[in-house]
Order: sequence, then structure tokens, then C-alpha cells
Amino acid sequence: MAGKPWRLKPALYTTTLVYIAVQVAFLSFLCSYYNYGIGNLTRWTLDRLDEYDYTRDKLQWMKEFWKDTKDNMKLPKRKATQDDVKTVEAEVNLGDEMQVFNAEQLALFDGSRASRPVYLAILGRVYNVDKGKKHYGKGGGYHFFAGRDATRAFVSGDFTEAGLVDNTDGLSHEDLLGIRDWVSFYEKDYKLVGVLVGRYYDANGMPTKELKDVFPPCNSEWHQNSGGRVWCSMKSGGIQRDWAGVPRLLYDPNTKQQRCACVKNFGTGLSSYGLKSNNRGDLDHPNLKQYPKCSPTANSCRLEND
Repeated sequence: MAGKPWRLKPALYTTTLVYIAVQVAFLSFLCSYYNYGIGNLTRWTLDRLDEYDYTRDKLQWMKEFWKDTKDNMKLPKRKATQDDVKTVEAEVNLGDEMQVFNAEQLALFDGSRASRPVYLAILGRVYNVDKGKKHYGKGGGYHFFAGRDATRAFVSGDFTEAGLVDNTDGLSHEDLLGIRDWVSFYEKDYKLVGVLVGRYYDANGMPTKELKDVFPPCNSEWHQNSGGRVWCSMKSGGIQRDWAGVPRLLYDPNTKQQRCACVKNFGTGLSSYGLKSNNRGDLDHPNLKQYPKCSPTANSCRLEND
């Protein structure tokens, strides 16, 4: 009947199912009788299908589709080296087009609404990633980043709800550089549209103490033969500031890990301990340790091979 969707008749439907079941049972019997594994049978079948242009093209399409699907499920690694990390000013000039978002407002730009662009945040900086909607929009491989600040996940690879957070506590020196590198990537490729109120920016859009970082990461390099070196500059860790500091090992009591940090070594410090110091900056912080065989006033320390 015209306009009526075609349907398989019940009797024919049942017959088809029975036929398929018989074929499966027969193939299983042959595999068992001749001790011919199902893997071998599958390979034989694929080889036969590959002999025909039509089926060969379809199989190739399926392989490429699956490869693209798997690739979209992975976050590409950005291997951060110190030279790759460009300095990004913490303070954002909030012009007419800039906005200070709260978490609820940012969540409205998660790609689930066709009328709104897709936004994401990293280190509290909100970027319009709508031109990458196929990746960040609904159904995209990176959709979990949309409408939130998931700074930690950019380097941890933990894309669960517990991992999609902005907290960077306990991350290694390399991870912190990796985050700075990701910020540089978004600065270059996407439009900054505002900041997110919370850990990194206050309600006025000004950077918090967390973003300014009391103990910025050191610059570092490593050579297999000569060992490594850590040093501090006014841009180390990708954080622009008016002091360089000296390298120290910073111990995190929560994670039981340590990393290299640049520590202010003069005037009033930035930490609660430094505020009480006598022109020693933050050098008296209890979680800091001097590098072995390195002058306490040196801004560069050699690391020997173990």
C-alpha cells in the first residue's frame, strides 16, 4: 500500500530467524568437528569478502570509522617542554565582550543547546570553542570538557566526574607545565570570552592567589650524560612576575610527592609563613628543602645522575 512502511511478514520473519539459527549451529558444529577455531573462520571469511570490490570498500570504511572513533575518545598528549610554554598573563582585561561567569552560567554553554556556542574553561579562563564543535559539542570526543573548568583532566587523563575538576594540587612539575601549554594552545586557537569565578578568579574577574601561585614551577632540562638542571626566572613555569626566586624542593604532605618550585627569597613572602619573615621571602616555609650541593642563594641548581 502506498505510503505504508514496508515490514517483514511475521511468518517470514520467524522463518528467517530459524534459518540464521540453523546456519550458526551448523558453522559451530563444523568448527568443533574439524577443530577449526572461530578466529580462523573469521579470518577466512574476511579474506573471501576482500576478494570483491564492494565488500572490500565497505570493510575499509568500517576500519577507518572505528579508528576515527577510537581517536576521538582519546585526549591527544601535548608534551610540554619549557620552550613550548608561552607566558600567559594571569590578569585578564575584561572589555565589553568579556564576561565573568559563575559555574551555573558556564554550564549553559556545554554544547547541548543549539542556540548557544560551546565554551570551556581552563585555569579559570573561559574560551569559545564553538569552531571545534564537532569535538567539544554533544557527541564529540571531548564533550566532557564543555561547560566547565576541568583543568586537572587535561594532564591526568581522568575523564570521570571525579577527575573533571579544576584542582591542581599534587600534580607534578611536568603536569603543571603541561597545563600552561594547554592554556597557550587555547590562547592561540580560540577566543577568550571571560573568566570563571572560583578557584582562579574572584567575582570582579581578578586573579586569585591560587592562580598567581605562591610557588611557581622551575624551569628544567635533563641530559642523559650530564644530568639535569633546574633554574628560576621571572617567567619560569609560564608565570610572569616581578621576581625570579631560587629553586627549592617543595613537599606536598597530601600526595607525599615533591617538585621543584621557585621561591621568593627577599622581602615579604607570599605564603602565610612568608608574611612573618624578616626579609627572607618564603624561604622559611616548612615544606621547602634546599637542593643538595647547591648554594642557598643560587638561582640555578645542577641535578646529578643517580
